[in-house]
Amino acid sequence: MRRFFGGLFRFIAVCFCLGVMVASVVAVALSLYLVEATADDNLDLTEVKLAQTTWIMAQDHDTGEWVEYEDFYRTNNREWAELSEIESSPYLKWAFICTEDKDFYEHHGVSFKRTIAAAINEYTPIKLFGSRQGASTLEQQLIKNLTGDDEQDAMRKIREIFRAWGLDNRYNKDTILETYLNTISLTGNTAGVKAGAIQYFGKDDLSQLTAAECASIAAITKSPNTYNPYKNPEEHLQRRNVMLENMYEQGHLTEEEYNEAVNSPLVLAETDTDSSTSTGVRSYFSDAVYTTLKQQLVDELGWTEAEAENEIFNGGLRIYATVDPYLQEEMEKMLLNEDESIPWMEREEQFELGDKTLEDLAEEEGVVYNEDGSLKTTTDSSGKTYYYKTVHSQVAMVTMNYEGEIKALVGGLGEKTTDLSLNRATVARQTGSTMKPIAAYSLGIDMGWINYSTNFVDIGIGKMLLENYESSYPQYKGKMFENDAPEVLANPGIWRDWPQNYVTSTGHGERTVNVNYAIAQSLNTVAVQVGQLVGVESMYNFAKDTVGMSHLNENDMDLAPLVLGSQNGGATPIELAAAYQMFGNGGEYVTPHLYTRVEYATTGEVLIDNEVNVVHTQAIKESTAMIMNRLLQGVLGSSGTASGMKPSGEMEAAAKTGTTSDNKDYTFVGMTPYYVTSMWWGYDKPYDMSKAGAKNAKAIQKVWKAYMETVQEGLEVKQFPVSEDVKTAAFCVDSGELAGANCPNRQTGYYTEDNMPGICPMHP
Repeated sequence: MRRFFGGLFRFIAVCFCLGVMVASVVAVALSLYLVEATADDNLDLTEVKLAQTTWIMAQDHDTGEWVEYEDFYRTNNREWAELSEIESSPYLKWAFICTEDKDFYEHHGVSFKRTIAAAINEYTPIKLFGSRQGASTLEQQLIKNLTGDDEQDAMRKIREIFRAWGLDNRYNKDTILETYLNTISLTGNTAGVKAGAIQYFGKDDLSQLTAAECASIAAITKSPNTYNPYKNPEEHLQRRNVMLENMYEQGHLTEEEYNEAVNSPLVLAETDTDSSTSTGVRSYFSDAVYTTLKQQLVDELGWTEAEAENEIFNGGLRIYATVDPYLQEEMEKMLLNEDESIPWMEREEQFELGDKTLEDLAEEEGVVYNEDGSLKTTTDSSGKTYYYKTVHSQVAMVTMNYEGEIKALVGGLGEKTTDLSLNRATVARQTGSTMKPIAAYSLGIDMGWINYSTNFVDIGIGKMLLENYESSYPQYKGKMFENDAPEVLANPGIWRDWPQNYVTSTGHGERTVNVNYAIAQSLNTVAVQVGQLVGVESMYNFAKDTVGMSHLNENDMDLAPLVLGSQNGGATPIELAAAYQMFGNGGEYVTPHLYTRVEYATTGEVLIDNEVNVVHTQAIKESTAMIMNRLLQGVLGSSGTASGMKPSGEMEAAAKTGTTSDNKDYTFVGMTPYYVTSMWWGYDKPYDMSKAGAKNAKAIQKVWKAYMETVQEGLEVKQFPVSEDVKTAAFCVDSGELAGANCPNRQTGYYTEDNMPGICPMHP
């Protein structure tokens, strides 16, 4: 028997030792796992206040100091409150503590009793306590909010406990509570108790909150969607009253206070259904920053879109933007269009009805009804039903300086009502005649094919080739007439009348015109002839690769897209403005950009150095840029398509107008020595603007003129850059050659020594 018990004791001892060894190994492994799993945690609560919001930083227009411009949470949806402000309300913190963690001030970050009881509740039929107290302490909930660790694996709760224990050892309860109450998620983008007080009850003074209002704010946190007071008021009130009962039972409400609060109706501030439609909508500029940065994080850092979006909204970034708040504000005022300087030009447009109901359509703006109140619809031959909405013309506008910095950007006409709405400043569309100077005329001068006053016959290139005008252009033999002659001769009906000028009344038979007049009048005939001299391949490569018109594609490799702007891919207003930089910048193209760097507020670590992506390219000769600039100044002159639109004052200005085929888009680019601005005007779904009531683009030209007069007021008068290689000389308007002493019809032209016309023989 003694031997038996001795063996039993030895067996038990061995098992115990093995158990201790296994437990030690498990403990060591668990410790190593927890250290590794939490190594990247950034749980510095002193930095949470600063780090939670991403701000776009801008340089003050007057001082140049960096200031906070706009954040990626609306101003009234995330606002920090110090604990002293929170405790100015006798109810607010207890509304949370009494239900979420009644032992908050007693435990050390973790309540093992509640954790074990919660596990038994979850995995056995036994219910040790009801649903009023969950397993997670406020520390554990804060950890989840800060780390975003909500993976449903077996170790998540262990990681959470370990982190909460450490948090409680490093910080006092007041710091933990303040951070928790400022980072809780409410409905929409609302976070924190102060933002909740403003959002739901219109109170920015927390001391003015009633017990019922405090309980309402606390009630939402369990499930912001289920207990949304706007969408689900009944469910919200039930949850609110549970919070009040807990406060009463734990001695933080008197019986009188409890009865008054529990019988209080839910009275919310006047607002829309949730914070996503509250005031404080971000600017189009900030929207463009968001979409650009998000894509850059995906393309350059290999992040997923979800990761990029989360970092922008919650990463505490500082985005150092190029925006000039003053210019942005003035541009927004112009396109708010309160004085209706830009005509809306309403028209009805069809939309497929699909599965939409009348209730769905009631929420859409501009739906058209018949006189009897019924929905106006139509059905096509395939059986699809369409309804009608009243739509308005739209405008996009972009201003940048000659360093490629986008200073202001607006992507729509009228009031902006939502974040990340359609930003037309970033949408590629046909450019119309604003394309002519970019690839045709600038390269024509740069290559030496044309000069300031070169004469051309004002007829379409098709007729020229068909009727053999080679004698008019002996200098271009083998260039203009041989490349396309076989195709034209084989299809005379297609080519004979192409292209025609936009204003056909300017044609006077087979007249000859100078390049400066052709640009001022935007003659299609001459521009296409110049494009033919330059060559399609040269124009395409220059526009796409040198001056960043990235939306062009192989279908645009033809004269019509590259000269007249009837592209398949088109260009955005940003790209168009950037291309025109070279005409006011000594021929230099600079990559357009919205921000220079992105860094973390807490550490100063640079996430994106965008300056390395800004490239300076000498796109055309300095002399070519000056000559093109002088040609474009003629567009604002008495015979130009934008006559009378030069901003008042002594500041120089240049411009180019554009109209696409069938008048579906009007474009305009205006330049001063300070800024280059591009504009687009049309319908989101292309429609003939002339049929809608706009015969030309004078409306947006007037906007540019007024805008420049405002933002340049008080600035030092400057001129565009000049080139020492450019000489001025009088030329004969009739011949395009240098004017003789007796020439009766002369103007001043700009030339280089190697591309100077000869002496006019008509009036020596």
